[in-house]
Amino acid sequence: MEKSGKIQTESDVHQLLNTALEHEWAVSFEYTIHAYSMPKAKFFYEDPIMNLRTDVRAQTIQIGIDEMYHALQLGIIITQMGGVPSFRTDEIVRYPRLVDNLKRDKMTEDMVTELYQSAQWAEGAFPKIQNMVLNISYDEVRHSQQFEVMIRTMEKEGASEARCFEESPEAAAREEVQLLHDIMRMENELMHRYLRYVILFSEHQDLSQRLFKNSIDHMRHWDKNSGLLIKLGSVIRIENAVRDEAGAEKSTSPMPSVYPGHDRISALETLIPAEKELISAYEKLLRLLPPGEIRDQVNLHLGLNKEHLFTQEWLLKNARKIKGLG
Repeated sequence: MEKSGKIQTESDVHQLLNTALEHEWAVSFEYTIHAYSMPKAKFFYEDPIMNLRTDVRAQTIQIGIDEMYHALQLGIIITQMGGVPSFRTDEIVRYPRLVDNLKRDKMTEDMVTELYQSAQWAEGAFPKIQNMVLNISYDEVRHSQQFEVMIRTMEKEGASEARCFEESPEAAAREEVQLLHDIMRMENELMHRYLRYVILFSEHQDLSQRLFKNSIDHMRHWDKNSGLLIKLGSVIRIENAVRDEAGAEKSTSPMPSVYPGHDRISALETLIPAEKELISAYEKLLRLLPPGEIRDQVNLHLGLNKEHLFTQEWLLKNARKIKGLG
């Protein structure tokens, strides 16, 4: 991770925040993928902050959500300062053993904490941003402490060799499983495309909040679908990952880094065909699934995506009615 030096100018701030942003995008993915690769409610630890017996998987997901909010916060500030927020990511990794993933999670928390806390701010320069950076850094301190206890507890309780879920050959051959993986890719792209527009239109409270709601819906679908994959004998994939000889999967592009649309009209125009494509994929998946819990969950996702389409069509129609709307 590139270290920051003296923070004196807006350009220095943009560089620091974009370096942090690329990390935050990466770990918001990495932590949730690590969590979705382990069983629910099997491994517990005594959380050092909350003083509660806590599910390792559930808390790892929550930390990933914290990082997504950090990314959104950083992107909005960069945009408000006239900069361009990056949608590139640091490398993300999934090791075969759960504890190795948790060790990596702790390491990345310590790295970004150092990035935030080692920045040397010129006296009186950007005090509000300096305060924000310090506040985020102590979220990372908390996360590191939580990961440390997770690791120590799993090792103490003999779970050092526990491994991530793997896709069975039977699941890999099933059309509905592969289609669900395609849907996961589309949900991932749309979740981050909406977030990109939330950042782009952050000064327009009405539009940004409507887009943020849809982004959160796609994130929830991504979460629920990861559980459906487990039930179908598969596991969430890391996009564009390469597996090394030791079985570790690594990717430097787990999500798109470029999204279409540069103003309100062109951005809204891109979302309608994307939602339609996703709806079509869900409808095809429904035809492949027998009645039951999995089909019912997929049908719920389909219904919400139809709601998104309705909203996006009217947002675009309304925007086109008003001259001079940026």
